[in-house]
Amino acid sequence: MKGSINYRSLLTILNGVWAIPIIIVIRIIRPFLLIRFGTFFSSRIGHFVADSAHQFIELSVKDNSGIIDLYWLDNHTCNKQWETMVSRNLPVYWWVKYIDVWNCYLPGGDIHSRPSSLTGSRDVNGILEKSGIEMMNFLDKEEEESRDWLKDQGWEEGQPFVCLLVRDSTYLENELESTGYSWEYHNYRNSDIDTYNDAMEWLANQGIWVLRMGKKMSKPMQTDHPKIIDYAFHPDKSDLLDIWLFANCNLCISTGSGPDWISDVYRRPILYLNYLPLIGLISWSNTINYPKHLRWGDSGNPLTLKEYLEYGYSRSEKYEKAGIDVINLTSDEIVLVVQECWKRIEGKWLETDDTNQQDQLWKIMKQSAIFKKRHGFIHPKARLASTFLRNNANFLQ
Repeated sequence: MKGSINYRSLLTILNGVWAIPIIIVIRIIRPFLLIRFGTFFSSRIGHFVADSAHQFIELSVKDNSGIIDLYWLDNHTCNKQWETMVSRNLPVYWWVKYIDVWNCYLPGGDIHSRPSSLTGSRDVNGILEKSGIEMMNFLDKEEEESRDWLKDQGWEEGQPFVCLLVRDSTYLENELESTGYSWEYHNYRNSDIDTYNDAMEWLANQGIWVLRMGKKMSKPMQTDHPKIIDYAFHPDKSDLLDIWLFANCNLCISTGSGPDWISDVYRRPILYLNYLPLIGLISWSNTINYPKHLRWGDSGNPLTLKEYLEYGYSRSEKYEKAGIDVINLTSDEIVLVVQECWKRIEGKWLETDDTNQQDQLWKIMKQSAIFKKRHGFIHPKARLASTFLRNNANFLQ
């Protein structure tokens, strides 16, 4: 490890011989042309996808005359297919890294730095929806390879399919254990895949294919339905399929984890189940949200929306310290909200007083002190599930 660090340092120093003169020239011409450098948080798929997709859209729609943005990527990205697509669609060059590094070393270079994101990877300005620009395309051979794989599983062209992503701690514990960092504080976000079986079988019985996604998961699904593919444990998994499936599904069902951002940037409908904290819900896309139940441990009373926002923690131990029980959705609740979501997609859902309730939801949300930091543009189809509101009559009080 020590040798590799010395090698990288030496490489940086040697490349400074040509990088520093270029930086000097770039700063001299700054009054006429601003050249910026940046990279992406490429070790985590959610940030990598969202940040690069947002910058791809910005380059397509904004008048950037007088500004040139150049990028570089780390050698160890979390998905090689997305790395390839970003390199095809953005000005990504290996040598930019050394200009960027030396620009940071030399005083006065902040204006030339292009952050990965200014919004925490959140599309608060709604550029994905407002721009109408098609996201990065797959090559014909990539399309063909992906569709052929699905056909090999029994899928036929035109049949709908759903991606299911149920978060557990396995990926972070195993894939990133070398960091020496404990990820236990994220455990409040985990769910049990077994509680999703009935809902997925309901979808499959409607003729809808289901692909359970995930890079590393703790256990397989307990179902033998021919239209349910446990892709997370499939021997033919690939970086291409990891991206293509999320980008092309008819619906993504997720508990809130990085890969669902692929569906988000490709404007796929998303159903978020067991999602917390509620203040962080995805408001800029076509999403339905059904959060975990929060109850006061001493009384058993459910928290109201205002309390969900006040105690919207992002660490497991904080819920415990506050005396709040975090309760996963039951199998029956998941079935009902999946049925609601699919009926909405088909245009068969019957509204009752839902519009007034959704208006009240956003009215209360906007009263939160941190709302403006996480939200801006609100998609007209972003909502709490009607089945959740009907089963929690006092939630909006």
